[in-house]
Amino acid sequence: MMMTERGMVAPAAGGSVLAQFDDILAAAAPELAGHVQAVGFDADTGRLDVAPDAPAYGTKLRWIAPKLIAAANGKVQGANVRALHVLAPAPVKAGSATAAADPAPADGPARRVGAATDPAGRLPPGRRSAPPGRANVPG
Repeated sequence: MMMTERGMVAPAAGGSVLAQFDDILAAAAPELAGHVQAVGFDADTGRLDVAPDAPAYGTKLRWIAPKLIAAANGKVQGANVRALHVLAPAPVKAGSATAAADPAPADGPARRVGAATDPAGRLPPGRRSAPPGRANVPG
């Protein structure tokens, strides 16, 4: 009773959930291994905070939250996980391949520029836009 009053039991359970998260995740959703990490556990509220490395993995976590909570409570005695809080994906590191493959220009959205448009992508006076797939011709 003295250990419970001084909060010695709850951190041990929280540490176990965080320490065993890879095993918990493998039991609930092995396809997410390496893409999700547990970043915190509040034993008082039973909230487990997890961070995916991409938005799609966050969506998958939200779908399987009940299964992941059940796996955590089954693997860690006394954990009492009651809620899963999915954090925003971590930003991609500057040196990674996905950051280098970003096709978006730094100056804003791409504009369609052709012979019938000015540099800002507007049609000159007297021109109408053509139906999709057809060229602009004077009309």
